[in-house]
Order: sequence, then structure tokens, then C-alpha cells
Amino acid sequence: NYQPTQFYKAFTEGGLFMLDKIDASIPEVLNILNAALANRYFDFPAPIGFKESHKDFHVIAAGNTSGHGADYQYVGRNQLDGAGLDRFKYVPVDYCSEVEDSIAGDVSISNFCREFRTASKKVGINIIVSYRAIEGLAALLPIMTTEEALECCLVKDLEKDDLRMITRELSDTNFKTALNNIYNRM
Repeated sequence: NYQPTQFYKAFTEGGLFMLDKIDASIPEVLNILNAALANRYFDFPAPIGFKESHKDFHVIAAGNTSGHGADYQYVGRNQLDGAGLDRFKYVPVDYCSEVEDSIAGDVSISNFCREFRTASKKVGINIIVSYRAIEGLAALLPIMTTEEALECCLVKDLEKDDLRMITRELSDTNFKTALNNIYNRM
């Protein structure tokens, strides 16, 4: 028996459908969806068959890259077909400080994470300081030492020299002191 998908519901009843992590999917996904995106029709499996889209059907695609293939941080991403990419407008979205502050629950944590992200970019070290890193740090700080929490959420597999270069760029805070302690133990 055919079970309607979220795509089918949005396509036939109207609504917004999000293709999340599209750059991690196989490139043919956009080719398959081309008729739905460009021509506003789709041929669903039997017994449904051919359907025209609802006038209020819209699609958003999200990914960690711009669809042009893997990069240093996102090595498992695929290059997507240009015709499929052309169906979308590219809007870069960065981290939101208000969301980070809310996730952290303590502005000193989110401020430090933003500073750590900026410092790593400045010295040319590719590291992801995501919402998950901030959430993890906020959750672990009450139950671990600052050094342990930083090692779990930010430092991870950084080389000693990389940590030194990032730490030099940071303001004097308890987080910088903890990073220096980690560096001295390495």
C-alpha cells in the first residue's frame, strides 16, 4: 500500500518541503526532482501516478557546502548537477549569535565559542564550532573541569601547535587559561 510522504503531501496539498543535507545525497536526487521543481508536475509510484503541484508548493534545500563538492571540512559531500542547482537561489546562512546565546544559557560560553571560531579562522585552522559544540560545552561545564569540557567539545584532535596559535588570539578568560593548561599537558 502506498504511504504518502511529506514530499507528496506538500506537493499535492501545498506547503514547504525541505531537502536537508542535499549535498550529502546522491547527485541524481535533483535530477529526479527536476520535473517537480521546474515543471510543477511529478509522476508518483502506482497507484498515484502523474500529479500537478499545488500552487503553494515550495522547496528549500540546505547543505553544508554550496553544492560544488567536498571541501576540507565536509569531505563526504557530493558535487551536484548544475541544472539542479540552478533551480535554487543560493543564500549563505551563518551562525546566529542570538541562537548561540540561547543554546549556551550563559553568554560567556557563547562569546568564547565565537571568539574561538574567529581565532581559528584568523590563523588558518579549519575547525567547526557549531551549535552542537556550544550545547555540549554548556552541558559538560557543570559536571567536568573546564579543561575536560573543552577537550570534549572544541579541542578534540587539534595538534599542539594549532591549539597554541588559536589560544594566542584569545582574550584572557578562564577558557584561555584552561586551553593553556591543555596545551601544557600535550
